[in-house]
Amino acid sequence: MTRPTLMLRAIGGEGSAERQMRQEVANLKQQLQNISMVDQFAIYARVQRKINALSQQYKEKVLERSVGEQRVRLVLAGLLRTVVGILCVWLIWEYQGDPVLSLSPDLVWPLGPLLSFPGCQLGQISVMVWLGVVRMVCSKMTSSMPTSVQRSGPQFVPPVFAQSATPVAPPLD
Repeated sequence: MTRPTLMLRAIGGEGSAERQMRQEVANLKQQLQNISMVDQFAIYARVQRKINALSQQYKEKVLERSVGEQRVRLVLAGLLRTVVGILCVWLIWEYQGDPVLSLSPDLVWPLGPLLSFPGCQLGQISVMVWLGVVRMVCSKMTSSMPTSVQRSGPQFVPPVFAQSATPVAPPLD
């Protein structure tokens, strides 16, 4: 699990109402196993409808929480990108004439003028070019890494809420 996921769980984890709903569904399912569908069909159907309603409410609450987590994640990512962008602009402004790396002009021969842009001498690599190269390398590295967490798709729902068969009346003989 990644650090942002852990932070989001700590901030907006499962609430007491959700835990209570999940526990109530589990209790109702246990009660449903003790009821004979043939002998007490009305009670069985009533408990089954209550389980279905509570399961649906739980799923809606989980969906609301996941939407809130996505909003927080989006805002945090935006803030981080803004801070990094401002820091890059400041670095370029502050150190535009200072080289990050000085090499022999022969080593950077075909690309020497591009690497020294703006304001460095031939054979030197400017801050702006260096930040661009670092950004490209980092983006290539992150895009080549496999993602362990599925970003989109249905949310995980505990197996307590698996769909059960709809009760059917016993055959009339």
